[in-house]
Amino acid sequence: MFGRLTVIFIIVGLASALQSHTAFSAPNENLQIRIAENHREFVPSKSGLFSTIVIIPGCSGIALESSEAEAAIPQLKEDDLLFRSHYPRFAKRLSDEGFAVFLIDILASEGLITACVNSVPAQRIAQYIDAAISWVKTHPSVNVSDIHVIGFSMGGKGSLAWLHGPRSEAFSVQSVTTVYPQCRGREPLNVAIPVLMLLGDADDIADPTLCDTLVESSPIKGLITVRHYPGARHGFDIQGAPNYLDIGNGMTVGYQEAAANGAWKELTAFIGKVP
Repeated sequence: MFGRLTVIFIIVGLASALQSHTAFSAPNENLQIRIAENHREFVPSKSGLFSTIVIIPGCSGIALESSEAEAAIPQLKEDDLLFRSHYPRFAKRLSDEGFAVFLIDILASEGLITACVNSVPAQRIAQYIDAAISWVKTHPSVNVSDIHVIGFSMGGKGSLAWLHGPRSEAFSVQSVTTVYPQCRGREPLNVAIPVLMLLGDADDIADPTLCDTLVESSPIKGLITVRHYPGARHGFDIQGAPNYLDIGNGMTVGYQEAAANGAWKELTAFIGKVP
């Protein structure tokens, strides 16, 4: 897979207290402008056309480039900081493998710091996915015929809403991967694209059994691959996180090396075999 150049497009998901409902009123045509102003790039130095993956991380947003600035944000809790720092590291790791990575900060685009208490609506995230795909196709390094989507947690919820369809940019997307997605309340998946779900069986934030039910109800279930990781909690792939962190209200997060390594291998193999 890594013999070809590949772009990974990461749309960053969302994380803690929603501060304003008025942010959701902007028309969809303005989202590309917001995306252009609120993203980070991890692009290989070599020239050429790269495949594009749209990854939509979770509800904590992405870390600022300055760790001092991060520490000065009073709204951020320990788990927020763990998730926020995870996505740039994940992007860099993919870039080192030959992918070009675009981290799209939906929270900053919406004027939010976090969105985990009152989440950004799934349909709003789905709008960002369409807009981000349209925007990234204007990048001179992007292979517009090889675009993929990856969604984490709340970003996974938005990816699933996007897969309900119909979507104006569905023809441009070759695959969708969701990592510990929030499947509660999601409607059947209808967009005929290969889908990979990576789930932690001990996840008490995003119930994996609801994802199994969603798959069974979806017309495209034959295109969906589901992988369960025994004992894995929400955020099982966040290197540097403790194995167990109680974040309150009966919810926990925790790193599990076996699950993290297995999910990475599964993800890269999945992307590599999808034309």
